[in-house]
Amino acid sequence: MEILLTTYPNKPRELKRFIVGMVKWGLAKCVNRLNYVKSYYMWQWKLVQDEEKILIIKFPSEKKQQLLAYFEKNHPYEIPEIIFLKPEEVGKKYLEWILK
Repeated sequence: MEILLTTYPNKPRELKRFIVGMVKWGLAKCVNRLNYVKSYYMWQWKLVQDEEKILIIKFPSEKKQQLLAYFEKNHPYEIPEIIFLKPEEVGKKYLEWILK
């Protein structure tokens, strides 16, 4: 099991399609959407301030490459934030459910 942390623009309909696609295609077992985060970053030599959503995506490790391909095709950012985490411990029943 792994976790992918990412951000997505504050575009509710597009975001819902993005999330539902991951779950329906079996790439992610569960996606949590955290509403409203204000991000500050430098892009093309300019300071950018954006409202975004944070996604916490739980998935079986064997789906990692498929998930990356999905991001490449469907995420609107040229360089999406993709941070993988591998938990040291996960509740047994939850892990069994994720891996089903």
